Amino acid sequence: MAPRTKFSAAAGTLTAAALLLTACGGGHDKKIASSPTPSDTTASQTTAPPTTPAADPSAPTFDLPSDVKITIDPDTTGDKTKDAILRDQAYGLEATYVAVTKPDKNFPLFTHYFIEDAVETWSESIDTMKKNHHTITGTVHYYDRKVTIGSKTAGVTFCEDQRNLYDKDTRTGKVVTTTPSANSYIFHTSLMRKAKDGTWQTATYVSQRGAARCQP
Repeated sequence: MAPRTKFSAAAGTLTAAALLLTACGGGHDKKIASSPTPSDTTASQTTAPPTTPAADPSAPTFDLPSDVKITIDPDTTGDKTKDAILRDQAYGLEATYVAVTKPDKNFPLFTHYFIEDAVETWSESIDTMKKNHHTITGTVHYYDRKVTIGSKTAGVTFCEDQRNLYDKDTRTGKVVTTTPSANSYIFHTSLMRKAKDGTWQTATYVSQRGAARCQP
């Protein structure tokens, strides 16, 4: 999930995404460009029902509205460090949606999992959405998450399918539907930093709408 381009300049390019990964070792539409390796399996990952792992009893509780559903494929690797990064990166995505729907840029789980440029960019978007009486409704799917580990940081790339995620007016409840298109698919790159308590936090967020690598 990345902030809407009409609210902030959060969308980047693949070049910037590549530079981001090196450092660690699209167009407008009415949907929220929520929060990024491509292969012939991408299509099946986009359309096939994702695997739901067993619930972690120590996982944070994300109180989302009943009309908002987030599906994040586990994409586990078997590597303890990489799986911890993917776990916390997923928690950060969920926390962001809760902050957007409340709307509350100071939502504790959001500010715990998002830091630096990432939290600043999203905070601006949340403020603007609140001012304009906008929220989101529908479903979103994250998949094909991959980790690159550096000496002190990590990079996570992943895809997002937001064909069924829409804007909603908080005053009237009116949903602004859009026709699915290439722009419904977004490729993201996040720079992750490890906090003193061991949490992997999202520090930087770069997005590209209409990414071919994420499309079926």
